[in-house]
Amino acid sequence: MNIKPLLFVLASATALAVYAADAPKIDDARVNLVIEQYEATGGKADPEQLPEIRKQITQELQRAEVLKNAALQAGVDKQPEVQLAHQNFEAHFYAGQYFEYLKKNMRVPDEDLREIYARLGREVKIQMAAFKTAEEVTAAQDKLRKGMSFGDLIASMPEQPASPPDFINPQILPPEFASAIDNMEKGKITDKAVEFQGLLYLFKLTDTRKGTIKVPPFEEIKDRLEAQRKDELVREKVQQLFRQHGLEEQ
Repeated sequence: MNIKPLLFVLASATALAVYAADAPKIDDARVNLVIEQYEATGGKADPEQLPEIRKQITQELQRAEVLKNAALQAGVDKQPEVQLAHQNFEAHFYAGQYFEYLKKNMRVPDEDLREIYARLGREVKIQMAAFKTAEEVTAAQDKLRKGMSFGDLIASMPEQPASPPDFINPQILPPEFASAIDNMEKGKITDKAVEFQGLLYLFKLTDTRKGTIKVPPFEEIKDRLEAQRKDELVREKVQQLFRQHGLEEQ
């Protein structure tokens, strides 16, 4: 018997066993998180396929850990451009996590949702004025405070968009407009200009009426209304943080 080939086979098998033993250990909580994130985005993990799904996720995370460890051993993390890229990634990652944190902890009172629901079936009449700069908006608001009517303001400005001539459902407007008009009462003018496609808009709600569109029962759309309201409140919170730090609103 030639012992050298046998020793080679044994050595190779031992090396493979050591390699397999070195596969990184992945905590079950990490696998669970991936599945939860997938389902949170509308995915559905079939219970019968769950063991195979967990296996695939575990292996993918193990591959990532192996490559991460190899990168650290090679000193990739010490490279200046890598450190900068990591800082950028970390900033965006925690920004996204903060958005999710705010959504999870935001509470919308039931009475607020019912007020929003009550406005769903209404139709409105609006006047709108468009401006190119924030300075033009400020000048217009000053004129309105001094008693100029919104109609006269529009008439005094060139190249103004035509206001809808009749009652409309706010939901047919761009979301930015609909959101601004949604909380307004008859006769009111938007406090802040609404930015849309490079222009700034002010609106006046001149009249309201009950619409003809049938609205689903409150309980049927409550969750959707709550999610939309949470998104609005989160955006307001984020814009407030930007202003506190001297940043322009998005």
